[in-house]
Amino acid sequence: MLAESHIRRFWPADRRRGPTMTLLSRLALALSLTLVAAPAFAQKAYVRNDLLADGQRLEERLKREVAAGNRSAADAIRAGEIALGRGDARSALPQANAAIVADSSNAAGWRLMARAANAIEPRDYRERWELRERAVAAAYLSYQRSTNRNDEAASLGVLARTFEKNELWRPALTTYRLSLDLAANSALQSSYESLREKRGFRLTSNKTDSDAASPRACFEFSEALARGRVDFAPYVAISGGRNTQGSGDFAVSAEDRQICVDGLKHGERYAIVIRQGVPSAIPDETLLRSADYEIYVRDRTPSVRFTGKNYVLPRTGQQGIPVVSVNSGKLDLEVMRIGDRNLINSVHSEDFLSQIGSYSARQISSDKGQTVWTGTMDVKSELNQDVITAFPVTEAVGSLKPGVYVMFAKPSGGPATPPASDDGDSYDDGSTRATQWFVVSDLGLTSFTGPDGVHVLARSLADAKPIANAELRLIARNNEVLGTAKTDGNGYARFDAGLGKGQGGNAPGLVTASLAEDYGFLDLKQTAFDLSDRGVKGRVAPAGLDAYLYTERGVYRSGETVYLTSLLRDAKGAAVTGLPLTIVVKRPDGVEYRRRQVEDQGAGGRAHSIQLVSGSATGTWRILAYSDPKGQAIGETSFLVEDYVPERLELTLTPKAPLLQAGQPAELDVNARYLYGAPGSALDVTGSMTIRAADASAIPGFKDYQVGLTDEAFEPVQSEFEESTTTDAAGKATITNPVQQADTNRPLEVEMTVRVGEPGGRAIARSVTMPIVPKGAAIGVKKLFRDGDLGNGQTANFEVIMATGDGKRLARPGVKWVLSKVR
Repeated sequence: MLAESHIRRFWPADRRRGPTMTLLSRLALALSLTLVAAPAFAQKAYVRNDLLADGQRLEERLKREVAAGNRSAADAIRAGEIALGRGDARSALPQANAAIVADSSNAAGWRLMARAANAIEPRDYRERWELRERAVAAAYLSYQRSTNRNDEAASLGVLARTFEKNELWRPALTTYRLSLDLAANSALQSSYESLREKRGFRLTSNKTDSDAASPRACFEFSEALARGRVDFAPYVAISGGRNTQGSGDFAVSAEDRQICVDGLKHGERYAIVIRQGVPSAIPDETLLRSADYEIYVRDRTPSVRFTGKNYVLPRTGQQGIPVVSVNSGKLDLEVMRIGDRNLINSVHSEDFLSQIGSYSARQISSDKGQTVWTGTMDVKSELNQDVITAFPVTEAVGSLKPGVYVMFAKPSGGPATPPASDDGDSYDDGSTRATQWFVVSDLGLTSFTGPDGVHVLARSLADAKPIANAELRLIARNNEVLGTAKTDGNGYARFDAGLGKGQGGNAPGLVTASLAEDYGFLDLKQTAFDLSDRGVKGRVAPAGLDAYLYTERGVYRSGETVYLTSLLRDAKGAAVTGLPLTIVVKRPDGVEYRRRQVEDQGAGGRAHSIQLVSGSATGTWRILAYSDPKGQAIGETSFLVEDYVPERLELTLTPKAPLLQAGQPAELDVNARYLYGAPGSALDVTGSMTIRAADASAIPGFKDYQVGLTDEAFEPVQSEFEESTTTDAAGKATITNPVQQADTNRPLEVEMTVRVGEPGGRAIARSVTMPIVPKGAAIGVKKLFRDGDLGNGQTANFEVIMATGDGKRLARPGVKWVLSKVR
């Protein structure tokens, strides 16, 4: 009973009651162990601060609760080893406690404790948990207290076995490997190899996506694959299938924990080998042995879907709702309508515009709306191909009433949907039905909210002409009608400002429009379209008076006169007359330079001159206008004061060649002439160059093609010209400067900035940019689709060309390509 009391007394009562966040749970969350060289344990290769903290708490409690005896640590360890040798682990544990109390720096005592805790057969769950936590903490402290390689290896071996016993496979493999790196041990080597084969980096499963338009086979690994620019194609061997000749017809890609093979065909068999040596994200751990797979790509399961989330179907010129079917000759269709009085709840629900399940579908029929049409539609069936068929809504449904419609589709011959039960509960088989929300309308609505109310514009979707006399309703989020309005001849209507300022349920939620039999709506809860990042944001509209100030130019010298013009307008842009403005001029340091009241000179405008004294401070000067000198400024502008001298030289730069080959020196002809006509002779010529990424490739014929890795970062490289020169008697010079070859395959350009010094000491600068083309061959890739056009199951087409830097096309068989998923 002594051993048991020592076990139970070690842990605080509150931890015994609920081990909700135990050491073991923390270890289970640690998918990999940290290999660092922390300053406190610079000599150790393996540091875990969480285990160190648990070990220190264990040591402190032992010193408090285990009485110190007269025996030495060595005697206690010897007695514990004898007890372990005869299979009495419970007697060995208190001996380990005594050894640690006698000498806590002795690694053998901690190691004995870990081995004894691992060997005890627990009586119940609580004791099992306490023994496991003690074993892990003691084994880690044993490693930390070890003073030589052999002790470190032995302690890591005990820690590895402890991890393995607790089914912490990755920590166990890591500590096994570290132990063997320190000292050879045949028993540990055997355990490591056995665990490595069963729980190390390995293939865990495979799956074939046969229902995709372009089927693929994926192979799942237990750990993440190696990151970076790793080509996994050499680790995959593929054979089989008609019309294929080797792996050149397939594409191999890697995504996190899986390798996928694209380019398979339906109805064909393949033999795929994942070769040994596949690298993982774990250092020095690769796939141990090859794996063979026989794969059959079956035909696609009969299915049906809709093309997207667009829900407004034009009333005129529309050909129906496109329905995409696969391997189906007939479809079962159902159309339901949700009336406009129940519209806002449906539009603001999670179901709107999404694919919904059978339960939600029955809810629409029983609670929110009604079924208006059910039937079947014959479609053309092409084996494993997407077939698009237009469903004629108006012909099938007839007159369309106000509200939103939702259509469901499924292949005929599938399982029937059971009706709702007698008690009104809707049936839910857990499946998601192909769903298309729609409203057939010619009313295109646009809305924006301002301080003067909610503005609505109605235009025809057929010809974009304004729609007059459309009945509009502004509906709150709680489904109350806030107001009604009718569009004018410009298709415009406005709801009063008070209606747009409601809070909570009274906030505007929906605008509906109706004209004769036509009906449409606009959800006001959607995120507004933001134009602020498109360069059209403009300035904040003034709430009261607005003064517009401008000077006749932007830069002045000291002693010159600044001519200021100011216009005073109200919030509507009308001229404000008879009101004087106070003009305040401030120096660059913020000190007020001049203040003057300027009277209106007609139509709210006035002109005012500001004389700059000789020696005025250089920098940015500010001019502010006030209608009330004690209030806020209602207008502002600025100008620069600089000590500048007009340029006296004209500088022309002419590149020797329009394109610069990578690694080739750049050559420029420089021509300097005085503005009065004389050549700029005997002038110093210096400069600098900047190599940076170009927006597009300059290779002839590569327009619209992407070259290199577009997401690869390239920092501009700037350097001064290696040598300076002087213009000759004709004012000319030739500059030759080497351009280093950058380590990137992105399109580059070099900007050459040439500075020519005037006799007075000032230099003028001009720049010219030359594109850099590759020295060898380059590959260009062009998308044959627009961003946003592709949906699930569709094919992305690319065009690939290869050419030299001067645009000469090259033939190159066996070009490899990889399609990577970017998250």
